[in-house]
Amino acid sequence: MATPLSTPSRTADEERLSQTIAFLRFPLIVGVVLIHSRFQVVIIDGVDLMQAGHFPVYTHLSYLISEVIAEIAVPLFFFISGFLFFRQTGAFTGRTYLEKMKKRARTLLVPYLFWNLVVIAFFFLAQTFLPDLMSGRSKLIAEYTAQDWLWAFWDTDKISVIDHKNYPSCYQFWFIRDLMVVMICSPLLYRAIRKGGAWFVGLLGLLWLADCRTGIVGVSIEAFFFFSAGAWFGIRQRNFIRVMYPLFPASLAVYAVLAALILCFREEAWCIYLQNAAILVGLVAAVTLSAHCIGKGVWRANAFLAGSSFFIYAYHAIILTFLIKFFFKFFPPHSDAAALSLYALCPALIVGGGLLLYHLLKKYLPGVTGVITGGR
Repeated sequence: MATPLSTPSRTADEERLSQTIAFLRFPLIVGVVLIHSRFQVVIIDGVDLMQAGHFPVYTHLSYLISEVIAEIAVPLFFFISGFLFFRQTGAFTGRTYLEKMKKRARTLLVPYLFWNLVVIAFFFLAQTFLPDLMSGRSKLIAEYTAQDWLWAFWDTDKISVIDHKNYPSCYQFWFIRDLMVVMICSPLLYRAIRKGGAWFVGLLGLLWLADCRTGIVGVSIEAFFFFSAGAWFGIRQRNFIRVMYPLFPASLAVYAVLAALILCFREEAWCIYLQNAAILVGLVAAVTLSAHCIGKGVWRANAFLAGSSFFIYAYHAIILTFLIKFFFKFFPPHSDAAALSLYALCPALIVGGGLLLYHLLKKYLPGVTGVITGGR
Protein backbone atom coordinates (compact mmCIF):
# COMPACT_ATOMS: atom_id res chain seq x y z
CA MET A 1 0.00 0.00 0.00
CA ALA A 2 1.17 3.50 -0.77
CA THR A 3 1.90 5.82 2.11
CA PRO A 4 0.48 9.35 2.16
CA LEU A 5 2.37 12.02 0.31
CA SER A 6 5.31 13.32 2.25
CA THR A 7 4.98 17.10 2.19
CA PRO A 8 7.48 19.06 4.28
CA SER A 9 5.64 22.28 3.48
CA ARG A 10 2.47 23.55 1.84
CA THR A 11 4.64 25.08 -0.87
CA ALA A 12 6.10 21.67 -1.75
CA ASP A 13 2.60 20.17 -1.70
CA GLU A 14 1.30 22.79 -4.12
CA GLU A 15 4.37 22.45 -6.31
CA ARG A 16 3.73 18.73 -6.76
CA LEU A 17 0.13 19.49 -7.66
CA SER A 18 1.22 22.08 -10.22
CA GLN A 19 3.86 19.76 -11.69
CA THR A 20 1.39 16.88 -11.97
CA ILE A 21 -1.17 19.01 -13.82
CA ALA A 22 1.53 20.33 -16.16
CA PHE A 23 2.89 16.84 -16.77
CA LEU A 24 -0.52 15.34 -17.55
CA ARG A 25 -1.32 17.80 -20.34
CA PHE A 26 0.85 16.17 -22.99
CA PRO A 27 0.09 12.45 -22.37
CA LEU A 28 -3.62 13.28 -22.17
CA ILE A 29 -3.44 15.00 -25.55
CA VAL A 30 -1.63 11.98 -26.97
CA GLY A 31 -4.56 9.98 -25.58
CA VAL A 32 -7.00 12.20 -27.49
CA VAL A 33 -4.99 11.64 -30.68
CA LEU A 34 -5.12 7.88 -30.07
CA ILE A 35 -8.90 8.01 -29.64
CA HIS A 36 -9.18 9.47 -33.14
CA SER A 37 -6.50 7.17 -34.59
CA ARG A 38 -8.57 4.01 -34.35
CA PHE A 39 -9.90 3.29 -37.81
CA GLN A 40 -13.03 1.16 -37.82
CA VAL A 41 -14.59 2.65 -40.94
CA VAL A 42 -12.43 4.15 -43.69
CA ILE A 43 -14.59 5.28 -46.60
CA ILE A 44 -12.97 6.24 -49.91
CA ASP A 45 -15.06 6.67 -53.04
CA GLY A 46 -18.06 5.43 -51.06
CA VAL A 47 -16.40 2.10 -50.15
CA ASP A 48 -15.51 1.05 -46.59
CA LEU A 49 -11.99 -0.35 -46.99
CA MET A 50 -11.97 -1.85 -43.48
CA GLN A 51 -14.58 -4.36 -44.58
CA ALA A 52 -12.08 -5.81 -47.02
CA GLY A 53 -9.92 -7.29 -44.27
CA HIS A 54 -10.24 -9.13 -40.96
CA PHE A 55 -7.87 -7.88 -38.28
CA PRO A 56 -8.62 -9.57 -34.92
CA VAL A 57 -5.36 -8.59 -33.15
CA TYR A 58 -5.61 -4.99 -34.34
CA THR A 59 -9.29 -4.86 -33.36
CA HIS A 60 -8.66 -5.97 -29.76
CA LEU A 61 -5.46 -4.01 -29.15
CA SER A 62 -6.70 -0.77 -30.71
CA TYR A 63 -9.94 -1.07 -28.73
CA LEU A 64 -8.01 -1.44 -25.47
CA ILE A 65 -5.80 1.57 -26.20
CA SER A 66 -8.23 3.94 -27.92
CA GLU A 67 -11.59 2.97 -26.46
CA VAL A 68 -10.58 2.07 -22.90
CA ILE A 69 -7.29 3.60 -21.75
CA ALA A 70 -7.38 6.81 -23.79
CA GLU A 71 -11.01 7.48 -22.80
CA ILE A 72 -9.72 8.77 -19.48
CA ALA A 73 -8.28 11.85 -21.22
CA VAL A 74 -11.35 14.01 -21.85
CA PRO A 75 -13.02 13.52 -18.43
CA LEU A 76 -9.69 14.30 -16.74
CA PHE A 77 -9.38 17.48 -18.81
CA PHE A 78 -12.87 18.52 -17.67
CA PHE A 79 -11.88 17.75 -14.08
CA ILE A 80 -8.66 19.78 -14.24
CA SER A 81 -10.50 22.65 -15.96
CA GLY A 82 -13.06 22.81 -13.17
CA PHE A 83 -10.35 22.75 -10.54
CA LEU A 84 -8.32 25.53 -12.16
CA PHE A 85 -11.40 27.63 -12.89
CA PHE A 86 -12.26 27.97 -9.20
CA ARG A 87 -8.85 27.52 -7.60
CA GLN A 88 -7.75 30.52 -5.50
CA THR A 89 -10.84 32.43 -6.61
CA GLY A 90 -12.23 33.40 -3.23
CA ALA A 91 -15.73 34.85 -3.34
CA PHE A 92 -17.30 34.20 -6.74
CA THR A 93 -18.82 37.61 -7.39
CA GLY A 94 -20.37 39.00 -10.56
CA ARG A 95 -17.13 40.87 -11.23
CA THR A 96 -15.13 37.66 -10.82
CA TYR A 97 -17.44 35.91 -13.27
CA LEU A 98 -17.09 38.64 -15.90
CA GLU A 99 -13.31 38.65 -15.55
CA LYS A 100 -13.18 34.89 -16.02
CA MET A 101 -15.49 35.04 -19.03
CA LYS A 102 -13.33 37.74 -20.59
CA LYS A 103 -10.24 35.61 -20.11
CA ARG A 104 -11.96 32.49 -21.51
CA ALA A 105 -13.08 34.44 -24.57
CA ARG A 106 -9.38 34.80 -25.38
CA THR A 107 -8.23 31.34 -24.32
CA LEU A 108 -11.21 29.32 -25.62
CA LEU A 109 -13.63 31.22 -27.86
CA VAL A 110 -11.08 32.83 -30.21
CA PRO A 111 -9.23 29.52 -30.87
CA TYR A 112 -12.60 27.76 -31.19
CA LEU A 113 -13.71 30.09 -33.98
CA PHE A 114 -10.31 30.08 -35.68
CA TRP A 115 -9.84 26.32 -35.85
CA ASN A 116 -13.39 25.68 -37.01
CA LEU A 117 -12.81 28.15 -39.84
CA VAL A 118 -9.54 26.38 -40.70
CA VAL A 119 -11.32 23.02 -40.92
CA ILE A 120 -14.14 24.46 -43.04
CA ALA A 121 -11.56 25.96 -45.41
CA PHE A 122 -9.67 22.66 -45.50
CA PHE A 123 -12.81 20.72 -46.40
CA PHE A 124 -13.73 23.27 -49.04
CA LEU A 125 -10.34 22.79 -50.73
CA ALA A 126 -10.60 19.00 -50.42
CA GLN A 127 -14.13 18.93 -51.84
CA THR A 128 -12.93 21.07 -54.72
CA PHE A 129 -9.59 19.47 -55.59
CA LEU A 130 -9.57 16.02 -53.92
CA PRO A 131 -13.17 14.78 -54.11
CA ASP A 132 -12.07 11.13 -54.41
CA LEU A 133 -10.76 11.26 -50.81
CA MET A 134 -14.08 12.50 -49.45
CA SER A 135 -16.74 10.22 -47.98
CA GLY A 136 -19.64 12.08 -49.59
CA ARG A 137 -21.48 12.24 -46.28
CA SER A 138 -21.27 16.00 -45.80
CA LYS A 139 -23.02 18.80 -47.62
CA LEU A 140 -20.81 20.71 -50.02
CA ILE A 141 -19.51 23.84 -48.33
CA ALA A 142 -20.06 25.79 -51.55
CA GLU A 143 -23.79 25.12 -51.04
CA TYR A 144 -23.97 26.29 -47.40
CA THR A 145 -26.81 28.61 -46.47
CA ALA A 146 -26.48 31.24 -43.73
CA GLN A 147 -28.08 28.80 -41.29
CA ASP A 148 -25.65 26.05 -42.37
CA TRP A 149 -22.72 28.33 -41.54
CA LEU A 150 -24.06 28.81 -38.02
CA TRP A 151 -24.56 25.08 -37.51
CA ALA A 152 -21.03 24.44 -38.81
CA PHE A 153 -19.72 26.01 -35.61
CA TRP A 154 -21.99 24.05 -33.28
CA ASP A 155 -23.65 20.91 -34.65
CA THR A 156 -22.73 19.58 -38.09
CA ASP A 157 -25.41 16.88 -37.80
CA LYS A 158 -27.80 19.56 -39.03
CA ILE A 159 -25.90 19.79 -42.33
CA SER A 160 -24.75 16.18 -42.70
CA VAL A 161 -26.13 13.89 -45.35
CA ILE A 162 -25.63 10.65 -43.40
CA ASP A 163 -23.63 11.15 -40.18
CA HIS A 164 -25.44 11.69 -36.91
CA LYS A 165 -22.71 13.16 -34.73
CA ASN A 166 -23.31 16.38 -32.87
CA TYR A 167 -19.90 17.94 -33.42
CA PRO A 168 -18.70 21.32 -34.70
CA SER A 169 -16.73 21.31 -37.98
CA CYS A 170 -13.49 20.92 -36.03
CA TYR A 171 -15.01 17.86 -34.42
CA GLN A 172 -12.62 17.42 -31.49
CA PHE A 173 -13.63 20.91 -30.37
CA TRP A 174 -16.89 19.51 -29.02
CA PHE A 175 -14.90 19.45 -25.77
CA ILE A 176 -14.23 23.21 -25.97
CA ARG A 177 -17.87 23.84 -26.92
CA ASP A 178 -19.19 21.86 -23.94
CA LEU A 179 -16.56 23.37 -21.65
CA MET A 180 -17.61 26.90 -22.60
CA VAL A 181 -21.25 26.01 -21.87
CA VAL A 182 -20.31 24.72 -18.41
CA MET A 183 -18.25 27.85 -17.72
CA ILE A 184 -21.16 30.07 -18.73
CA CYS A 185 -23.20 28.19 -16.13
CA SER A 186 -20.44 28.47 -13.50
CA PRO A 187 -22.35 30.86 -11.17
CA LEU A 188 -25.11 28.26 -10.84
CA LEU A 189 -22.58 25.48 -10.31
CA TYR A 190 -20.74 27.53 -7.72
CA ARG A 191 -23.91 28.03 -5.68
CA ALA A 192 -24.95 24.40 -6.08
CA ILE A 193 -21.54 23.15 -4.94
CA ARG A 194 -21.39 25.61 -2.02
CA LYS A 195 -24.84 24.53 -0.81
CA GLY A 196 -24.96 20.90 -1.89
CA GLY A 197 -21.28 20.08 -1.59
CA ALA A 198 -20.25 16.54 -2.44
CA TRP A 199 -23.91 15.47 -2.57
CA PHE A 200 -24.52 17.66 -5.61
CA VAL A 201 -21.39 16.37 -7.35
CA GLY A 202 -22.35 12.81 -6.42
CA LEU A 203 -25.80 13.24 -7.96
CA LEU A 204 -24.24 14.41 -11.23
CA GLY A 205 -21.90 11.43 -11.00
CA LEU A 206 -24.79 8.99 -10.66
CA LEU A 207 -26.51 10.53 -13.68
CA TRP A 208 -23.30 10.17 -15.67
CA LEU A 209 -22.66 6.60 -14.50
CA ALA A 210 -26.24 5.76 -15.55
CA ASP A 211 -25.39 7.15 -19.01
CA CYS A 212 -28.10 9.82 -18.84
CA ARG A 213 -28.23 12.38 -21.66
CA THR A 214 -29.71 15.87 -21.74
CA GLY A 215 -30.68 15.74 -25.40
CA ILE A 216 -29.30 19.27 -25.83
CA VAL A 217 -26.22 19.65 -28.00
CA GLY A 218 -23.44 21.30 -26.00
CA VAL A 219 -25.00 20.46 -22.62
CA SER A 220 -23.53 17.15 -21.53
CA ILE A 221 -23.74 15.36 -18.19
CA GLU A 222 -20.11 14.32 -18.66
CA ALA A 223 -18.91 17.92 -18.85
CA PHE A 224 -21.02 19.09 -15.91
CA PHE A 225 -20.05 16.17 -13.68
CA PHE A 226 -16.29 16.15 -14.17
CA PHE A 227 -16.02 19.94 -14.26
CA SER A 228 -18.06 20.10 -11.04
CA ALA A 229 -15.93 17.40 -9.42
CA GLY A 230 -12.81 19.44 -10.12
CA ALA A 231 -14.65 22.62 -9.09
CA TRP A 232 -15.47 21.07 -5.71
CA PHE A 233 -11.75 20.72 -4.98
CA GLY A 234 -11.08 24.24 -6.28
CA ILE A 235 -13.88 25.88 -4.29
CA ARG A 236 -12.91 24.00 -1.13
CA GLN A 237 -9.23 24.77 -1.75
CA ARG A 238 -8.43 21.08 -1.50
CA ASN A 239 -5.41 19.43 -3.09
CA PHE A 240 -6.98 16.60 -5.10
CA ILE A 241 -3.70 14.68 -5.32
CA ARG A 242 -3.53 14.55 -1.53
CA VAL A 243 -7.09 13.21 -1.39
CA MET A 244 -6.58 10.61 -4.14
CA TYR A 245 -3.07 9.43 -3.28
CA PRO A 246 -4.06 6.84 -0.62
CA LEU A 247 -5.80 4.98 -3.46
CA PHE A 248 -2.45 4.39 -5.18
CA PRO A 249 -1.60 1.70 -6.29
CA ALA A 250 -4.94 -0.02 -5.58
CA SER A 251 -6.61 2.10 -8.27
CA LEU A 252 -4.17 0.74 -10.86
CA ALA A 253 -5.01 -2.86 -9.94
CA VAL A 254 -8.78 -2.20 -10.00
CA TYR A 255 -8.46 -0.39 -13.31
CA ALA A 256 -6.57 -3.33 -14.86
CA VAL A 257 -9.37 -5.68 -13.80
CA LEU A 258 -12.06 -3.36 -15.18
CA ALA A 259 -10.19 -3.00 -18.49
CA ALA A 260 -9.98 -6.78 -18.81
CA LEU A 261 -13.70 -7.14 -18.09
CA ILE A 262 -14.53 -4.49 -20.69
CA LEU A 263 -12.56 -6.41 -23.32
CA CYS A 264 -14.51 -9.56 -22.45
CA PHE A 265 -17.99 -8.00 -22.36
CA ARG A 266 -17.77 -4.99 -24.66
CA GLU A 267 -20.52 -6.35 -26.92
CA GLU A 268 -23.02 -6.32 -24.05
CA ALA A 269 -25.33 -3.33 -23.72
CA TRP A 270 -24.65 -3.05 -19.99
CA CYS A 271 -20.91 -2.70 -20.58
CA ILE A 272 -21.34 1.09 -20.85
CA TYR A 273 -21.72 1.17 -17.06
CA LEU A 274 -18.52 -0.84 -16.69
CA GLN A 275 -16.76 1.58 -19.03
CA ASN A 276 -17.92 4.59 -17.04
CA ALA A 277 -16.75 3.00 -13.80
CA ALA A 278 -13.39 2.33 -15.44
CA ILE A 279 -13.08 5.99 -16.43
CA LEU A 280 -13.61 7.07 -12.81
CA VAL A 281 -11.06 4.60 -11.48
CA GLY A 282 -8.71 5.34 -14.37
CA LEU A 283 -8.82 9.06 -13.62
CA VAL A 284 -7.65 8.41 -10.07
CA ALA A 285 -5.04 5.95 -11.31
CA ALA A 286 -3.64 8.42 -13.87
CA VAL A 287 -3.43 11.25 -11.33
CA THR A 288 -1.87 9.20 -8.54
CA LEU A 289 0.58 7.37 -10.81
CA SER A 290 1.75 10.69 -12.25
CA ALA A 291 2.08 12.26 -8.81
CA HIS A 292 3.97 9.22 -7.53
CA CYS A 293 6.45 9.15 -10.40
CA ILE A 294 6.96 12.92 -10.25
CA GLY A 295 7.56 12.68 -6.51
CA LYS A 296 10.14 9.94 -7.08
CA GLY A 297 11.86 11.97 -9.81
CA VAL A 298 11.08 9.33 -12.45
CA TRP A 299 8.89 11.67 -14.48
CA ARG A 300 8.94 15.44 -14.74
CA ALA A 301 6.87 18.09 -16.44
CA ASN A 302 8.30 19.46 -19.68
CA ALA A 303 7.30 23.05 -20.42
CA PHE A 304 7.57 22.66 -24.20
CA LEU A 305 5.46 19.49 -24.30
CA ALA A 306 2.85 21.00 -21.98
CA GLY A 307 2.77 24.19 -24.08
CA SER A 308 2.39 22.26 -27.34
CA SER A 309 -0.61 20.29 -26.11
CA PHE A 310 -3.34 22.68 -27.22
CA PHE A 311 -1.81 23.11 -30.68
CA ILE A 312 -1.60 19.34 -31.20
CA TYR A 313 -5.17 19.00 -29.96
CA ALA A 314 -6.37 21.75 -32.31
CA TYR A 315 -4.60 20.73 -35.50
CA HIS A 316 -4.50 16.95 -35.32
CA ALA A 317 -7.97 15.67 -36.24
CA ILE A 318 -8.43 16.85 -39.81
CA ILE A 319 -4.81 16.06 -40.75
CA LEU A 320 -5.11 12.64 -39.11
CA THR A 321 -8.28 11.87 -41.07
CA PHE A 322 -6.62 12.61 -44.39
CA LEU A 323 -3.39 10.85 -43.37
CA ILE A 324 -5.30 7.66 -42.63
CA LYS A 325 -7.19 7.93 -45.93
CA PHE A 326 -3.92 8.53 -47.79
CA PHE A 327 -2.33 5.38 -46.37
CA PHE A 328 -5.46 3.32 -46.97
CA LYS A 329 -5.70 4.51 -50.56
CA PHE A 330 -2.07 3.83 -51.47
CA PHE A 331 -1.00 1.26 -48.84
CA PRO A 332 -4.16 -0.57 -47.77
CA PRO A 333 -3.48 -3.06 -44.94
CA HIS A 334 -3.97 -6.74 -45.66
CA SER A 335 -2.82 -8.17 -42.33
CA ASP A 336 -2.90 -7.50 -38.61
CA ALA A 337 0.74 -6.42 -38.70
CA ALA A 338 0.04 -3.86 -41.42
CA ALA A 339 -3.04 -2.53 -39.64
CA LEU A 340 -1.16 -2.21 -36.35
CA SER A 341 1.72 -0.49 -38.12
CA LEU A 342 -0.62 2.15 -39.54
CA TYR A 343 -2.31 2.47 -36.15
CA ALA A 344 1.07 3.28 -34.57
CA LEU A 345 2.50 5.30 -37.48
CA CYS A 346 -0.37 7.75 -38.00
CA PRO A 347 -0.54 9.16 -34.44
CA ALA A 348 3.26 9.17 -34.22
CA LEU A 349 3.48 11.30 -37.37
CA ILE A 350 0.72 13.59 -36.13
CA VAL A 351 2.28 14.16 -32.70
CA GLY A 352 5.83 14.47 -34.07
CA GLY A 353 4.69 16.81 -36.83
CA GLY A 354 2.67 18.84 -34.35
CA LEU A 355 5.68 19.33 -32.09
CA LEU A 356 7.78 20.50 -35.05
CA LEU A 357 5.09 22.87 -36.33
CA TYR A 358 4.52 24.28 -32.86
CA HIS A 359 8.27 24.88 -32.43
CA LEU A 360 8.49 26.70 -35.76
CA LEU A 361 5.38 28.79 -35.08
CA LYS A 362 6.60 29.75 -31.62
CA LYS A 363 9.95 30.73 -33.07
CA TYR A 364 8.85 32.68 -36.15
CA LEU A 365 5.23 33.69 -35.42
CA PRO A 366 4.91 33.88 -31.64
CA GLY A 367 2.09 36.43 -31.75
CA VAL A 368 -0.04 34.38 -34.12
CA THR A 369 0.72 31.22 -32.14
CA GLY A 370 -0.48 32.90 -28.98
CA VAL A 371 -3.77 33.87 -30.58
CA ILE A 372 -4.59 30.49 -32.14
CA THR A 373 -3.65 28.56 -28.97
CA GLY A 374 -5.35 30.90 -26.54
CA GLY A 375 -2.11 32.35 -25.18
CA ARG A 376 -0.72 28.96 -24.15
